[in-house]
Amino acid sequence: MAVAYNNMPGDIRVPGAYFEINAGIPPYSGTSRTLLLGRKLAGGSAQLGIPINLGAGDPNSLFGPGSMLAEMAIIARWHNPNGEIWALPVTDPSGTAATDTIAITGTATAAGTLVRYIAGERYSVGVAVGDTAATVAAALKAAIDKGYTKYNRAQLAPVTTSVATGTITLTARHVGTEGNSIRVEAGLDGNEVDPAGLTVTIASATLTGGTGDVDLATALAALGDQPFDHIGGPYSSTAQLNAVRQFLSDSGSGRWSPTVGLYGHFFTTNSGNLSAQTSLGSGRNDPHVSILGLNNYPQAPWAWVAALTAVVGFSKNLGRSVTEAVEIARPLQTLVLQGLRGPKSVSDQWKMADRDSLYRNGISAVVFRADGQAALDRVVTTYQTNAWGQADTTFLDVEPVYIAAYAARYFKQRILATYPRSVLKDENPRSVQGVTTPAQIRATLIHAYREMFDGGLAEKPELFAEYVIVERSADPNRVNAYIPFDVANQLRVFAANVTIFPELNDQIAALQ
Repeated sequence: MAVAYNNMPGDIRVPGAYFEINAGIPPYSGTSRTLLLGRKLAGGSAQLGIPINLGAGDPNSLFGPGSMLAEMAIIARWHNPNGEIWALPVTDPSGTAATDTIAITGTATAAGTLVRYIAGERYSVGVAVGDTAATVAAALKAAIDKGYTKYNRAQLAPVTTSVATGTITLTARHVGTEGNSIRVEAGLDGNEVDPAGLTVTIASATLTGGTGDVDLATALAALGDQPFDHIGGPYSSTAQLNAVRQFLSDSGSGRWSPTVGLYGHFFTTNSGNLSAQTSLGSGRNDPHVSILGLNNYPQAPWAWVAALTAVVGFSKNLGRSVTEAVEIARPLQTLVLQGLRGPKSVSDQWKMADRDSLYRNGISAVVFRADGQAALDRVVTTYQTNAWGQADTTFLDVEPVYIAAYAARYFKQRILATYPRSVLKDENPRSVQGVTTPAQIRATLIHAYREMFDGGLAEKPELFAEYVIVERSADPNRVNAYIPFDVANQLRVFAANVTIFPELNDQIAALQ
């Protein structure tokens, strides 16, 4: 067997023992990044259009207190404490900011507490007998301006306020249509009673009048070749989803194309009833996008996106070693999105039949536990049909998509690390080091598949070994491979036939 060297001279006459030190085949490892897309305020130090690594930095300082991105970053860090989370402040659109009003009239005839909720967060003021509408309105404005504490951080409301003659005007901090999703509500905790003598009127359940949509194509172009596996933003208009589809495309310069290989998955939300959800979902067919269906949920869509993207980023960490990779294949069901509350009306929660319809139309959903917290039920993609328009469940759920990305990276690392500088021949009878053959490459792929099988990502390694193909191309310097990857599936449904007998005996065999 001939030995190959990288730096050892081929002819040395000086006596001695010489050792060339090289790295062997390294174990698989990598970085799996989460990216949040959202808006900053002028007071934030982060630059528009430039991704920034959050690390342990202060989101309020980076993006401005009360900004969309500050809240997203705080929520994401809570749900993924140690992951690598980045944020991309997108450019503001031309438009107007959404507004709403809270009008208070009368004079308090009994002491009590007045409570209202903005974007799901509670704002309360004490009321004394004789307090006028103007006094209570001024106090509620001050409470809203003070903000709230959540996820161990002080945060400001997503609105600014002004008050006149007992009426508080709420104005979204950002211009744009995103502000139209900020809800203003009463009674979320179910036990609040307005002090007698006062009448409080909310003009609209959500802020209204916000105009202007973010140019998502331009925002995504700013990422260049930086890899991000989990991308989240509250952007689900047709134009924005089309921009994401092109960005993550399997062809051209898309991130899933074979010559780019950066991969990535986009998470967003859609607000509306079942009809609105299925209308959006049935019109999409993208394996690289997941849309969470919301229905009068108190927190703003960007809060839900941040929590969902961070939980997925924590679970589907593509940088895991193969011995820890089983988490990538495990279903996301039952994982809690902490701090996000359910809708005021139980009728706005998705029932079982609703969720089944959502999942058949490419929309994901949460369920709400007895304690009111949201838990993931099923995270699907919008992929529903193949190139012929036939129903296809290959990429129904996000797990096969993430397994595919992991497998591609794992095979790539194994091939490039095993054969960094190799001569390619059909045969290598003397096992010359530095020479490789299609048969050796095939054996490497089989071994890598076995490792992923042992790690919980794949099934049927014997069939893989039988059907994997590795062959020389017409280009003598190229090898082509066919890799039939059987992804591990998820236990989602258990069905049982419970048959009741007054007395069980051997006759049961005839009934089976």
